[in-house]
Amino acid sequence: YDKRTTAFCKYDYTQIEQAGILSDIWREMFRAIGSCNKLIEEIEKTNVIFYNSGQKQIITGEAYALRGALHFELLRLFHPNITNDPSYRALPYMTTFGTQVSPSLSTTELLSKIIQDLKFAAELLKPYDPILTGISSSSIKPGEIDSKLRTFEMNYYAVTAILARISLYTGNYADAFSYADETFNHIRNVESRNQVFYYFTPGKYGSDFSFSREHIFGIASPPEGLTQLSEEMFNEKKIKTRTGLKDIFPEASDIRYRAWFNSSGNNEYIMSNKFGKESLLIDYNKTTSGESTSLPVRIPFIKLGEVALIAAESLNEQNQIDDAAQWIIDMETSKGASYLTKIKENGELNQNTLRKVIREEYEREFWGEGQLFFFHKRMNDTEITSYDGTKIEMSNKQYTLPVPPNAF
Repeated sequence: YDKRTTAFCKYDYTQIEQAGILSDIWREMFRAIGSCNKLIEEIEKTNVIFYNSGQKQIITGEAYALRGALHFELLRLFHPNITNDPSYRALPYMTTFGTQVSPSLSTTELLSKIIQDLKFAAELLKPYDPILTGISSSSIKPGEIDSKLRTFEMNYYAVTAILARISLYTGNYADAFSYADETFNHIRNVESRNQVFYYFTPGKYGSDFSFSREHIFGIASPPEGLTQLSEEMFNEKKIKTRTGLKDIFPEASDIRYRAWFNSSGNNEYIMSNKFGKESLLIDYNKTTSGESTSLPVRIPFIKLGEVALIAAESLNEQNQIDDAAQWIIDMETSKGASYLTKIKENGELNQNTLRKVIREEYEREFWGEGQLFFFHKRMNDTEITSYDGTKIEMSNKQYTLPVPPNAF
């Protein structure tokens, strides 16, 4: 919403003002990776004593998973789509703490290391993560990890969800579905009152406009972070959504349409609710007196909607159309919507119509979250509709951020 970000919204990285933003992204991401590496070095090379069973494995697993996940986010930004240039080299894979930079690797080589770290993390987390073992808040001892807050942390199911995301990116549909399906085991195998993530349904936690209960992993943000940015963009500057919002949400009953947007008149809408100050995360923790407290919104890193779409796309591309459709029907039903249900009832369900609905769900599900851009990139779309409704021609150059000057 200023000169620099407006250029970014047009996928123009040539202006000199962009260098600072690119450098900030690069520096802060690698700083976080460096913190993971420092933690791994200390915990593996030092005689650290933990008083709670599995605590060392959980912390170590989180560090490896975060290292892999952060490298993948950098890869999605600074490397072209793997289908276009798997040998492209721009990023190193950093596994040590310090100033010495590792050599740049190809996309294929980076993915191999990313997947290796995430699989190792899953092995460490699986026997001990309270999201699996079910340690409840009422039985938490000093130093133990609370299952109720695991979606604020890199938990086991966050790892399987990210592995599903990466497998789909590489075109490995079998693994993508397997990891996505495993992620949903939490909902299948845990009593509803003990679930820490699940589909948000209309009327439940009415002030949680960001649907935080669907976040498998979300990043905590203070009120002066994401909330303040949302307030500045939408309630102060009144930045409108792109035209044709009702065409994207043809069913007015869709809870996403009703919860996220406010009309500004003349059939124009502002996304003022989703991450705004009125959106509060309810009943995540309790005070010493037992009363529930509310938390400000957080940044969704990966959530149920994306994992369901990964499962559906993976099955559809393996020609398991009916099974694929059910994943989306379940997802849409939780939102008070019936887009695919109507298509199926009309006898119009096939592989191509399902591909179209998956694309439409990416447009509906990820407002303000950034995942739609990565969908367009993965699909090699040659055109994107900008935030103001204009059409932007896209190429590898627009999809691939340039490595900032003096990055190494």
